[in-house]
Amino acid sequence: MATDGTIDTTTRKSFHEHLDDLRATVIRLGALANEQIAACTQALLDGDLALAAEAIRNDDLIDDLTHEVEDHCFALLARQQPMATDLRTILATLRIAHELERSADLAVNISKTTRRLYPNALDPKVRGIIDQMGRQATNQTRLALDAYADTDPSWARALADMDDAMDELTKSLFRYVLSLAPADEATVQQAVQISLVGRHYERIADHAVTIAERVVFMVTGEYPVHETDRPEVAGEIG
Repeated sequence: MATDGTIDTTTRKSFHEHLDDLRATVIRLGALANEQIAACTQALLDGDLALAAEAIRNDDLIDDLTHEVEDHCFALLARQQPMATDLRTILATLRIAHELERSADLAVNISKTTRRLYPNALDPKVRGIIDQMGRQATNQTRLALDAYADTDPSWARALADMDDAMDELTKSLFRYVLSLAPADEATVQQAVQISLVGRHYERIADHAVTIAERVVFMVTGEYPVHETDRPEVAGEIG
């Protein structure tokens, strides 16, 4: 702080350099999380136990990066006392890192399902739906990360619309699994595992939507209003 009460420009420059470093770490975290989602999908589709094991091991690196982001955010809050936009950026970044970590954790769960289903091959219809869900999850996570990297809040609405596609895929998977004729206990257990995989992908997509919403808050100071949140729409639903 300068003697006249204004913020010293050198200190301010250093602060924004720290923010740039923080943003770069989060982008790296997001890239690793997205690679994790793609890897777990491929492992499940191919019944590849080695790839599944590698994806599970890589979660440690993602956890370490998440902790690095948290420590960096706490240090900036404690030492710099940011205000307004800078404060929103740090708070939003904390939440975004958490969302990415949770997506990676869900990918680990999918990789563990590969172990549980092995050596049984996926039903062709199930395989096709899971392939679509994996691509949808990675696309949504990538776009959410782009929104953060570019500080572009316009992706929030697009991601909310894309999430509808993931919801439909989840419903299609559940409908197909439930339509299968009752069989032995092993087949029932497999159906349960597949249903859980569908829920994992759905949650990954939800995390991507939340990331985009945090970007809106970071840039504008407001949260996006969903259609069902509007009074006139809520009244129609009720």
